[in-house]
Amino acid sequence: MQHRRNPNYPDGRFRRRYPGVIIGFSILAVIVLLALLGPWVYPCSPWEYVGRPLAPPSWAHPLGTNDVGQDLLSELIYGARTSLGIGFAVGLVGTLVSLMVALSSVLKGGRFDFVLMRLVDAWLTIPPLLLVMLLVAFVPPKVSVLILALSLFSWAGGARIFRAQALELRSELYVEAAVAMGASGPYLVRRHFLPGLYHLIILNFLVLTRRAVLLESSLAFLGLADPQHKSWGMMLQYGMKFMALGDLWVRWLLPPALALGLTLISLALIGFGLERRFEPTLRT
Repeated sequence: MQHRRNPNYPDGRFRRRYPGVIIGFSILAVIVLLALLGPWVYPCSPWEYVGRPLAPPSWAHPLGTNDVGQDLLSELIYGARTSLGIGFAVGLVGTLVSLMVALSSVLKGGRFDFVLMRLVDAWLTIPPLLLVMLLVAFVPPKVSVLILALSLFSWAGGARIFRAQALELRSELYVEAAVAMGASGPYLVRRHFLPGLYHLIILNFLVLTRRAVLLESSLAFLGLADPQHKSWGMMLQYGMKFMALGDLWVRWLLPPALALGLTLISLALIGFGLERRFEPTLRT
């Protein structure tokens, strides 16, 4: 049977046109595998006291220990679970809320659309980081609270983007015909809106995930995170206190900083590459 090639890629090689996507996915996959499989490959609890404080690297503890004798490599692995878990959760929740608000606004229309969009505009004027810091400062800093707080201040921008594209789809003749024939809202969403919005949904998820990972690390660095869950920002916070002690920063500050930077870079590469893939005018 003859192999059918993708007409968009006559050579059949996606990686040549969008190498950033492949590089970003590769980096992110390694970090995600580290977070998922690390505790089984390196079975050492980050809360267990395994040696003397500030011990140098050894075969048993490749990054040494922190100021209370806990393994730094184990902290890095479990920190990936916390930082990535919060980032992906906020990206998913924020994208779903944005999508529901936008589609509700387009399907209802009229005054409902006008009032809802004015509320979205007002919500966009609120500085998210400041309010998240205030909320986390007065509420017990649990992971669920942090996910809720970050999601609460991340949906409005995506709602406006989804609404603009949904309005354009709503004006198409085939959608107008479906509405005239009495098509229900769920049918329109499933049959017409979601297929036309899938690329924006993916890009919005990546943007919100990247922002959430950065905000979570910033809050943890400021001491506004759950101390029962290790994270990269928390490692940076504690490591800064001992930065002047010889080469301690190399094994305490540098690993979480590199992990955080590579995660943000990988998400940005995937987003930029897919944006060029979905929007032909951005291709060089």
